[in-house]
Amino acid sequence: MTNGPARRATAESGDTIDDPSEDALFLTLDDIEAGEGTHLIVDVLGDVTSRTFAQTSRNSDGSYIVEYRDGAAERHFGTIAPDVLTAHALLTGWAFAVPGWRDSAAEWEQVHV
Repeated sequence: MTNGPARRATAESGDTIDDPSEDALFLTLDDIEAGEGTHLIVDVLGDVTSRTFAQTSRNSDGSYIVEYRDGAAERHFGTIAPDVLTAHALLTGWAFAVPGWRDSAAEWEQVHV
């Protein structure tokens, strides 16, 4: 028996990638840089609440809003990444649970929706 994917990346176009690699996430962000859409969402598929995800969207000035939510609303945080490389580092840090990814130079603020 094969387990299903742990994560799914979804581009604005609706294209999805199951268990995306760091490279696949970068290529999707590179498409956004090229004007093909504005956002990318990475969901944890095993979360029954559908509330564990990270997402990023490109601003007109080239910066990115990066957010992550670990379940409950009080665990929803966001920051501004100055460029695509920083957005990629934060997104992949979250997706692959890289030690210390939250403690980078990013200033995280709770998101109230």
